[in-house]
Amino acid sequence: MLHEKQPMPFELHELFDGSLKLYQPKQGYRFSVDSILLAEFAAAKAYGHVADLGAGSGVLSLLLSRSAQVQQVTALEIQGDLVELILKNVSLNRCEGKVSVTQCDIRQIRKHFPAGFFDTVITNPPFYAAGTGKVNPDAQKAAARHEVHGTLQDFLRAAAYLLKTGGSFFAVYNAERTADLIAGMRQERIEPKVMQCVHPHKGEPATMVLVEGIKGAGVALSIRPPLFVAQR
Repeated sequence: MLHEKQPMPFELHELFDGSLKLYQPKQGYRFSVDSILLAEFAAAKAYGHVADLGAGSGVLSLLLSRSAQVQQVTALEIQGDLVELILKNVSLNRCEGKVSVTQCDIRQIRKHFPAGFFDTVITNPPFYAAGTGKVNPDAQKAAARHEVHGTLQDFLRAAAYLLKTGGSFFAVYNAERTADLIAGMRQERIEPKVMQCVHPHKGEPATMVLVEGIKGAGVALSIRPPLFVAQR
């Protein structure tokens, strides 16, 4: 006997005094502070046509679409339920003219876009390698935190392919794997230019790192003062 797929139950959230409205699953993937921090980190420099790799609920795409120097944002997401959620959120915020959605596997990115198509790429890739730690039994949560649909290098390789030479790259990542992120970026010719460590409180170790890179740029890395989440 065939059973119809049940629709995903949603909750409506309002952010930034109601200027951004966002549906999120009652269970499953939900964005967290790392997405907000990444959007703030990238907002002043993201420009032109922007790709959001692994867009989740679309919060990054929607936030960046509010920037005057951003012409168009393309949200890339592999999971069908989340693609539907992004479309729902785009419609809710009346951003159809500035945010589009493409369902695709970032490991097969060449099938969807020509090389150098984007001016900016932004991503919040899974923090943990496959086979490490406890994987969440919920498929959406597992894919958000573990490398289920692509490794860190897969995300960086896709970003490098999509970016034009001189294009900007922005990422938030697990601080414990900062060396992997920097090495991986250089392997794909995305040179790290700005880095900022994120700490829960003063005196506590960094849990995340924000990084900006430029495709094909020369060597010169600026380290910003640390960001303390509790003081925001």
